[in-house]
Amino acid sequence: MKKFICLIASALALSTQVGAQYKCGTDDVYNRLKAENPAIGEVELKLNMAIKEAIEERKAAAKLGKTTADGFDIPIVIHLVHDYGTEYISDDAIFEAVAFWNKVFSATNPDISEVVTRFKPDIGNANIRLHLATKDPSGNPTKGITRRQSYLTSRGSDNAKMDGWPNNQYINIWMINKFSADHSGAAAYAYYPSSGAMIPMYDGVIGLASYLNTDKTYPHELGHVLNLAHTWGSTNDPGVACGDDLVPDTPPTKGHTTCSAADLADVTCSSPDINNTQNIMEYAYCSRMFTKGQVDRMQAALTSSVAGRNNLYSAANLAATGALNDRPDLPVIPDFSVEKGVMSWGGQTSEKAVFLCQGSTTKFSFKNRSYNDTLSSVEWSFSNNPTTASSSEMLSNVTNSFKDAGWVKVTMTVKGNNTATQTLTRDAVYVASNTAYKGGYANYFNYGDFKEWPMFNHYNNGFKWEYSNTNGYPDGYGCIRFRGYDARTGADRYSGNPDGDFDDMYTPAFDLTTIGSDVNLNFFTAGAAGTKSAGNDSLQIFASSNCGDTWVRIAALKSSDLNNNSRQDAEFAPGNASNWKAQTINVPAAQRTDKTFFRFRYWAASNSNNLYFDNFKITPWTTEISEVSANANEIKLFPNPTSGNTKLCFTAGTSGDAAYVIRDVTGKVIATQNLKVTPNTFVQEEISRNLFPAGGVYLITLTQSEQTHTQKLVVE
Repeated sequence: MKKFICLIASALALSTQVGAQYKCGTDDVYNRLKAENPAIGEVELKLNMAIKEAIEERKAAAKLGKTTADGFDIPIVIHLVHDYGTEYISDDAIFEAVAFWNKVFSATNPDISEVVTRFKPDIGNANIRLHLATKDPSGNPTKGITRRQSYLTSRGSDNAKMDGWPNNQYINIWMINKFSADHSGAAAYAYYPSSGAMIPMYDGVIGLASYLNTDKTYPHELGHVLNLAHTWGSTNDPGVACGDDLVPDTPPTKGHTTCSAADLADVTCSSPDINNTQNIMEYAYCSRMFTKGQVDRMQAALTSSVAGRNNLYSAANLAATGALNDRPDLPVIPDFSVEKGVMSWGGQTSEKAVFLCQGSTTKFSFKNRSYNDTLSSVEWSFSNNPTTASSSEMLSNVTNSFKDAGWVKVTMTVKGNNTATQTLTRDAVYVASNTAYKGGYANYFNYGDFKEWPMFNHYNNGFKWEYSNTNGYPDGYGCIRFRGYDARTGADRYSGNPDGDFDDMYTPAFDLTTIGSDVNLNFFTAGAAGTKSAGNDSLQIFASSNCGDTWVRIAALKSSDLNNNSRQDAEFAPGNASNWKAQTINVPAAQRTDKTFFRFRYWAASNSNNLYFDNFKITPWTTEISEVSANANEIKLFPNPTSGNTKLCFTAGTSGDAAYVIRDVTGKVIATQNLKVTPNTFVQEEISRNLFPAGGVYLITLTQSEQTHTQKLVVE
């Protein structure tokens, strides 16, 4: 559609054209879908023929003095897909916008007087009245507005169309903050009836909330829903070639992206007639009118059964949706967001950080986001020994910090003009204990040892960190997993796409000052991508030495590091030790403080699967060596394969005597070495690359206390 620099506060004034122009994305999605499903083109062809016949019948009836129905009342629902940003617009702004759209469809918009003289006789009154539904599909009272917090608001496309209502009962309109890269440059797009018939769950309009009242953006898209094309035809590229929209009183045109005097007088493609540059289906930034021919086409589309358009205004549907009823007086719905300001790490920012230390003076702002009624009172209550009064009547927000460790329960009790009182209670902030674990640390997550590992599901969905009491490494007991698999099917699964979602898991505090000269985070992961996954899963690991005020990214594991098992469409779960992969993250010296926290942030790809996480340790060694150090009966060669030196790692026996022999694959002895080691200690013996005459496979046998262990080494 058309892009303007800002949204005018009055919501009804016409924007001034400024800056880059953005296109309506309708024809992009239409042409893409038609290429994938030729049946859409067949439906469109039949619909156009039916519309032509319907228009001819209406004209014949008019000549006989017969009139059509007294307009069309259409139920609509607006779905706000938001993340509490600028897209979180108020109910009142929506009510005002819908009232203005109705003026556009009745040709009573204030700027209709600015239509140039040539086209004043062609101004069409669509006699279409949009009504926010007062009953949802289950018959419950509603104001025709839904709200859903989702990361998809910042990368919107069809997968952001959540909570859709039946398209043959309501016109669905979704509003978001920003489109995905697939729709870059678009401010909105819609589906023609032929497309909506094939994919009813996506039928309707999706657009930027910031364009709620910018020029005639949403009336333009609703024109597409009622089978109007752009005035130059079904492309998103005005100014390229002369085209037509199958409407007799809109002259052929190339289309316009500006609204100068020359554009208003343009005769290109239609000489000697001028173009209808002020048409709502144009890109000229001066939309004023639909023509009578466009009105005929929209009304004829409404009489068609394609995508259930003819059911929208039926008496039965108007009763079922409550479209003609007065707006109900509903109780306020309590809601709040938690804001700590913008946190920075590695060039990234976030307002999702809700983690602090016990006794921290950092204050969180609990912002009132309640809706559905005008508030008369708000009462807040906090657990965990808050530093501010536990109860406070504040309509806007309240700030607080907390003295006791654990999850903070926030209770919000609200009352509006409707006298009903509503209460919301939820965990909103995690307060970490000030006590830091000293020295080495190990957690196998077998018996609920995850309580000090808070997990944040920021968007309250099925993609999240969670505890699993099975599937652990290597014995099948407990572990932690990221649930990236979506068990739903069809459209529900697609709309649950996790691409863009992120979830956090935090550790307790560690004192890393006494571990040694090297400090490593050691753990095992087991993962598998879905068969259709884009393969861009990511696990980012951060450290904080100031109680979560700032975070430094110390590592990022890519999909190739995480998905060590074959792709699979079924839900993945590790079945044995071979499904697991050892991971080692070295902790930078600057983060080895007496109170360091770590955060594991997982970004799931589209069509993802599960990732399992177990056996977390903090040691001076790598994960592989750490495993050997804990098991007296194992040896390890690391790295293996190697192009340089390697280390022979083992736990010394009681005698302190040991020896190793290097042989090639034929059994020929290459080298021998006797060792004197400290009994019952962990040993890392360096083996020089110079001992190996060439690259290849070698066998290294360790003997101590009359026991032998042999490992294969690949030398590159």
